[in-house]
Amino acid sequence: MQRYEKLRDPDVPRANLGKYKRERIIYRFKDVHMDLNIVHLLWQQSGGGSDAAEIWAATSRMKKRDRDSWNREFKALGERIEAMARESLVGGHRVSARETFFRASSYFGTAGCRDQQVRCFRAAGEMEDPPLEPVKIPFEGTHLPGYFAKAADGDEERKTLIVIGGGDTILEDLYFIAGPAGRARGYNVFVVEMPGQGATVRDGLVMRPDTEVPMKAIVDYALERPDVHPEKLAAMGLSWGGYMVPRAACFEKRLNAIVANSFIPDGHIWMTEISPFGLIARLEGTILFPLIKLLLGSSMMPRLESIQQKWGARNMKHFVELSRNFYLDPRLIECPTLLLDGETENTYSKGVEMLQQVAMEAISHTKKERITGPREVGADGHCLVANTNFMNRVTFDWLDGLFEDDLDHLD
Repeated sequence: MQRYEKLRDPDVPRANLGKYKRERIIYRFKDVHMDLNIVHLLWQQSGGGSDAAEIWAATSRMKKRDRDSWNREFKALGERIEAMARESLVGGHRVSARETFFRASSYFGTAGCRDQQVRCFRAAGEMEDPPLEPVKIPFEGTHLPGYFAKAADGDEERKTLIVIGGGDTILEDLYFIAGPAGRARGYNVFVVEMPGQGATVRDGLVMRPDTEVPMKAIVDYALERPDVHPEKLAAMGLSWGGYMVPRAACFEKRLNAIVANSFIPDGHIWMTEISPFGLIARLEGTILFPLIKLLLGSSMMPRLESIQQKWGARNMKHFVELSRNFYLDPRLIECPTLLLDGETENTYSKGVEMLQQVAMEAISHTKKERITGPREVGADGHCLVANTNFMNRVTFDWLDGLFEDDLDHLD
């Protein structure tokens, strides 16, 4: 695939990261990476995956820029909440048990306790109505894991939203973004991990530019189900999913609509012009790199190591070089498309704004819309995830209109 010529503009400005640091909303820590982890927990709250009071209780005992204290406190919180869930379950209080198991799952997940996270999530999922279905999609000698959340019992064909996360999302966490909100609106919600995400890394899969290949396997599975309407199948990509889903849509024409939050047509521009990874890669191996590691702190270094593993990169320089292969031509997108971005995100870096403008201009389908999350309601950051109520409202309202829904779920 040739690069879309408008993405080769040499005048694309570099990110003003200092401006971003001053303008962003601070939730608990001045350290941007630990604070971002708090946002990841907060966006699960509207879907039942966390509670603000529990988050504040855990973080109040932490040391800033200390990942070990983060893991320790959230593991302890997960253990306390899981004990409460089991107490409710023994007493026959299934709703309380389900809600509490879900929250325990999220706390174990952010502490890196993967087995405990899955155990609690599946315990809660079995008590959902209908229960969440763990799914394994065969793919290249292994599988892509997912959860299929039916809107209702039975095999009636229903609107279905495939949800793909980013480089740091975990499958179980991903459900809380749109799962409960979609089901309440009559949608099946299908959360899936693509190669290089979550558990797929343990099976030897890494990030790949041709995301249409794994998406084909996902769509094949979805359309084999009797409860998926073949003309009402959409996909939403969050963060790096804002590359994965649009790229897949360039070739996977069975997707009836996509949502990109936000749209990333060129991974190399994103990594070098917008994220700090380009700067980190340039300083890697120099006398300044130990200072950069010190400034990033223990909250960031494990993330850099994880990124290299997920991308199959030897180091950060290799990671940035690999990102050159991740690009798409927006003109090949021939389905309705919704672009979401945050007010602060597209002002701290003109690169973000430019990518959204390029997409809006180039996407072939006439049904295309861009919605920017406003700072006034806290929906201005990366992926709007600090306010998933806002994100889900605009996403599902747009899909409802697209699928000519009679909104009978409001009756």
